[in-house]
Amino acid sequence: MDKKKTLTIGLSGNLLSDQRMQRIAQALHEDGWSLTVLYRNYYKYDAGAKPAADHRPYHSEAIRCLFRAGIGFYLCFNLMLFLKLLFRKTAAYYAVDSDTLPAFILLSLIRRKRLIYDAHEYFSEVPELKGKTVKKRIWHLITKMGVARADTCITVGPLLAAELQRVYKKPFHAVRNVPLWQSKPSAPAFERPVLLYQGALNEGRMLELLIQAMKDLPEFDCILAGEGDLSKTLRAAAAGLPNVRFAGLMTPGTLRELTPRCFAGFNLLDASGSLSYYYSLSNKYFDYMQAGIPSVSSDLPEYAALNARWDCGICIENSQTALISVLRAWKNNPPLYAKLKENAKFAAEANHWALEKQMLLNLIRP
Repeated sequence: MDKKKTLTIGLSGNLLSDQRMQRIAQALHEDGWSLTVLYRNYYKYDAGAKPAADHRPYHSEAIRCLFRAGIGFYLCFNLMLFLKLLFRKTAAYYAVDSDTLPAFILLSLIRRKRLIYDAHEYFSEVPELKGKTVKKRIWHLITKMGVARADTCITVGPLLAAELQRVYKKPFHAVRNVPLWQSKPSAPAFERPVLLYQGALNEGRMLELLIQAMKDLPEFDCILAGEGDLSKTLRAAAAGLPNVRFAGLMTPGTLRELTPRCFAGFNLLDASGSLSYYYSLSNKYFDYMQAGIPSVSSDLPEYAALNARWDCGICIENSQTALISVLRAWKNNPPLYAKLKENAKFAAEANHWALEKQMLLNLIRP
């Protein structure tokens, strides 16, 4: 084993449901790295829907904490990370988001090893911290210390990389959260056009707007694939709507079979007061692209740039009127809709993980 290619990854989420980290870990393993991935044992949603553990070729460990949220969780998780790793040999530490930085900053200093920081979002500007000035300042300070210590800083999109570089005065490199290449076998479309949302059912995803719009779109169906903090609230809001279905958590394989059969993908975000959402570049946008269906996104810079480049979707204002108008325009203009689908297939050939992972490997290699 090459001692220079041992790497320890820490993330506060559950590895079983984190496709980005699964792809990153697999790519590093295939590049010859000896990996240890430590992640959160707790899975937030219904145990019956928990993703099944697979047989990964790298070592992973689930960390149990006494707390499930708040400062208690963050302190406990970082303490457990620190204690578990203090006397383990590794050539580098890979911190996923700012909430693993406290432990990894200390470990990299004590052990005098490389620190890699991967910002999956603008952590001090996430919607959950809106209006919480003290907490925002704390996470900003932690991130600032981590970036100063880090040898390499990575994030999910070019515009967020530029913004984080401006704020923290250190270069950030974009490794986009694009999916694996997906061949395009013929998939029969649903009998009725289906608008698909895949992802967490959380605040700021404009899902309330989506459900309200479906009341005025009786000719369309809607599938929401995922769970989240708003699962119960959204189900209550959709009660009595025959054209709205909650599919719950789905495996990546099942989603890959479902998505090409849908009419379009939904990707609206409320970026007011959240720079993290403003600079977002969600994996669902690329999942829709890989499936060969157009998407409806908010008019935010990353999506506007991609749609201008590939013409495989549209950016709109966050309103029911705009959403309804676009969907009906596509349905009533088959040549336009066919062109959008064809453009999505071309775009998919240039936006997939096999191409993106090379940038990651070049950044991480010793």
